[in-house]
Amino acid sequence: MKKNHRLLIVFPFLFALMFTLGGCASDDPTSAGPHVRPTPEQVMSRCLNAVATPGFAPPTESTLSSWQWRRYVNCKLGGNMLSNPKKVPLDTEAVVSIRFASDGSVVSVKLLHSSGNDEYDEDVQRAIDAASPLPPAPLALHLTRIDMRFHPVRVNPLILQGGMPAIGGTNAGAGLSDETHWRVKNCNTAHGVSECD
Repeated sequence: MKKNHRLLIVFPFLFALMFTLGGCASDDPTSAGPHVRPTPEQVMSRCLNAVATPGFAPPTESTLSSWQWRRYVNCKLGGNMLSNPKKVPLDTEAVVSIRFASDGSVVSVKLLHSSGNDEYDEDVQRAIDAASPLPPAPLALHLTRIDMRFHPVRVNPLILQGGMPAIGGTNAGAGLSDETHWRVKNCNTAHGVSECD
């Protein structure tokens, strides 16, 4: 009788513990915490600060130099790139071609090379949609298209300051690391025909 009574006391405690731990092991990155998805304003502010010249005020989207624009676009896309680290191996890579108008609005997105992971490919598309419009490219770049390579980068939440979401999401664990993960293609379009270098 005492053994049955002990089991009745222990079983609800174990059930509650298993239920609590099950919530921690969720595959849904949105359940990881309040800082998973930064707002567009947070991404913009963080990225403008990241490309600022030391000793000077951060630029605005309309005053970016060529090198600042490249870093800013990478940061803005990375700031919106959220993936479930349990479902995306580190060697995953998707290659995307983004065409945009002179005002920075995204005209088209073409998946040049699938990552082989449908969920990751969709995450890349969502990141591009969330980052649009991009700031207008400086005239010196002569751009209408960029090709980007997206691959996961684990984010260490310990490096965050002041509880701000990480670029790529605090708990999401995937994003872009730096400007080496994309390259610029200069394309000229006339009468519906494009020529790219």
